[in-house]
Amino acid sequence: MRKSRVSISMQFVIATGLILILEILDIMLKGVSPIIRASVRLLYGLVTAGLITYILRTLKIRNYPIKYKKATKVIGIVWIIALLVLFLIFCHIVNNLIAVFGAKTLVSDTMMALSAGFFEEFICRGLLFNAFLKMFKNNNLKYTLTACSSALFFGIFHLLNLINGQTLTPTIQQVIYAFVFGVILASVRTATNTLIWPVLLHFLFDWQAGMSVSHIFSGIVAWPAFLIVWGFFLIFGLAFLVSLDRSANQSTHLNSTYPNQI
Repeated sequence: MRKSRVSISMQFVIATGLILILEILDIMLKGVSPIIRASVRLLYGLVTAGLITYILRTLKIRNYPIKYKKATKVIGIVWIIALLVLFLIFCHIVNNLIAVFGAKTLVSDTMMALSAGFFEEFICRGLLFNAFLKMFKNNNLKYTLTACSSALFFGIFHLLNLINGQTLTPTIQQVIYAFVFGVILASVRTATNTLIWPVLLHFLFDWQAGMSVSHIFSGIVAWPAFLIVWGFFLIFGLAFLVSLDRSANQSTHLNSTYPNQI
């Protein structure tokens, strides 16, 4: 990993500042048309992505490939299947897409979802992921700890929806599943060594009809079902990350011992 242009502490300061600016923009954009609000949000998301790319110098988290163990490959395959189930069944992606393409706000909804994908991924799986990874660089579970830490920040970030009028219980559930979804996206970011896939998955997850008109979440899922479903994905995500860490540690050792064989 190349050295970033700013210190770890400054990366946290920049992330906090960028989020505060977004909140100020949201306040200023209240009452404007969805297309204007979505356009400004997307522009700000792209500017944020560009700034973070400049700060980090690279979006890769390592400069060597991971030689995956057999166990990691097996868990990874099951993990991919589980993610397909999450998106196709629990998140109703197909139904959401049908609704989006039939909505009058298709363009503004698309721009709003893209803005969330770029802004939140470059902040959480980009800038903060980089900072936490440097903090845990000497830990054997550095990717697991980094994923959980950045996901925790991502979940807490959704508490800001309380300011926008969202009620407490839906917000608590949103914080919890945002944390789990953050772990999922971090596992994808770690495995692929890029931000492209996390941004795309985040965009698809958020791409819903009417989100440019209102992004207030009001639905509440029964707690037992909610905890079982998201608990399952959290456990599986952590299992994959721990296994990936073990493969990465072995790859790091081989790379330092036999640099021409990796």
